[in-house]
Amino acid sequence: MLQDEDLMPYGKFRGTKMANVPASYLLWLADELKKTALNKRTLQNKSLLKYIEENMDVLKKENRNDREN
Repeated sequence: MLQDEDLMPYGKFRGTKMANVPASYLLWLADELKKTALNKRTLQNKSLLKYIEENMDVLKKENRNDREN
């Protein structure tokens, strides 16, 4: 499973520490990954989705705060 210090594996923020990837991007990505058929999800995508789901409360709060500023 991915941790905060692990690097984003792909996409716009590839190579960025997971803790530094914007919450809005991770929330968007979670929706996109959920649209993918379960049998087509790679292990990497499953790990990324698990990271997002486990941090969902923090990500939603951060995203709300970003929109208010």
